[in-house]
Amino acid sequence: MNIKNFDLNLLVVFKTLYEEKNVTKASKKIGITQPAMSNALNRLRYLIKDDLFIRGPKGMRPTPRAIDLALPVQTALNNLELSLSSINFNPRTTKKLFRISMSDDVAPVILPNLVDFIEKNSPSSSLCVRSEQGNEALKLLDNNEIDFAVGRFETIGSRFGHSELFTEKYVCILSKTNPLANEEKLSIDQYLEARHLRVAPMDASLHPIDRALNQLNFERQISVRIDLITLAPLIIRNSDLILTLPSKTAQRMAKNYQFKIIELPLDLERRKTRMVWHKELTNHPTFDWLKKQILAN
Repeated sequence: MNIKNFDLNLLVVFKTLYEEKNVTKASKKIGITQPAMSNALNRLRYLIKDDLFIRGPKGMRPTPRAIDLALPVQTALNNLELSLSSINFNPRTTKKLFRISMSDDVAPVILPNLVDFIEKNSPSSSLCVRSEQGNEALKLLDNNEIDFAVGRFETIGSRFGHSELFTEKYVCILSKTNPLANEEKLSIDQYLEARHLRVAPMDASLHPIDRALNQLNFERQISVRIDLITLAPLIIRNSDLILTLPSKTAQRMAKNYQFKIIELPLDLERRKTRMVWHKELTNHPTFDWLKKQILAN
């Protein structure tokens, strides 16, 4: 296909429809009428020689050909947008939507200051925060669905840039009414006899403390498991459960809920929280501006 004869606006139509899976929503997002959107889709189908999108119960389902085209088109349009927006980037006037994924235990450490900074220095921009972590967050970066991912990453591919935000040790917290509340450091027997709260998605990997215990042929008693760290204080406050977690989150909870922080019986590898971005966003004024603020948090 000769690119000189191709209407590049159709790529915007394709990208938006792929993201929205709905002709009406896509047309509103672009700012054209629904008939104009349908006409553009028909032109795309003719040029690509594929249906691209098939109507289904959950909206417009992309064909295998559309899925193959999605990443190259998104990457090309994103690079073009970045090139154009970086020429005269002004945080005071930009209407940029910044997109970040971070875990709900890290978010309270970073978000309050970040939101305050954006409101004061870039009032027309906006922020969208998601919770995906690990490989799921890296997939979002690859698909240009987020700009930055913040969290704990086992491995980071060479296609990504990354920077360490902070390092924490693991501790445990418990209610001041817990029988163990007077201890400064738990013995291995006390830790194993206690009942534990685990905060993690069901498909999460083993917690570092469980890996360390497994090496000693020990296993702790996990009595309650939840997905969200925000629920943890309510459970800890009204039970004798203990929670093992990174120190920054523990300190915040202890301050807000008058919990006791106690040292673990085992020395664990420290948790490193990193910020990750696709290398195509390296040395870009728009994203460097936000990156610098996150690193300063």
